[in-house]
Amino acid sequence: MTESEGRLSADVIHQEGGVVERVSGDEVHVSQSGVRSISGEQLSVWQSGVWHAEAQDIELQQSAAVGVRGESVSLESSASAVSIAEYGELSNSRAGLVIGGELNLSNSPSLIVLARQVNGNVETVLDTRGALLAGVAAGVISGVFYLLTSMLRGPRD
Repeated sequence: MTESEGRLSADVIHQEGGVVERVSGDEVHVSQSGVRSISGEQLSVWQSGVWHAEAQDIELQQSAAVGVRGESVSLESSASAVSIAEYGELSNSRAGLVIGGELNLSNSPSLIVLARQVNGNVETVLDTRGALLAGVAAGVISGVFYLLTSMLRGPRD
């Protein structure tokens, strides 16, 4: 295993506690840690915070991640801003954007779900009506700000 400036690299890594900048290995297990970037073949994350994770197989349990990308992604009682997977499974989890080929969802509301096949109940935060209202509201607010800034600047010469 090599370690330099908060970076860990080895075939098999067991990181428990602490904060690490970057972790890479064939098999990575992270527990109660904070990691900015994880890459490898198989990732297992438990009660941890991750900025970016990319691997063949990713499993998050009671964890939070900003971005997750893998062939197979599993979130159990976790949260993710963006999850991209060919096969994804979310159980009792929350996600902002989920993109995948086949998704299995169980009690996992998300903002946007894009997939070829979805199994389970899809609970999106915004339904069609809510998305339309949010778009109209954003347009009105943008227009008001544009109008106000134009008025404050005065006439252009």
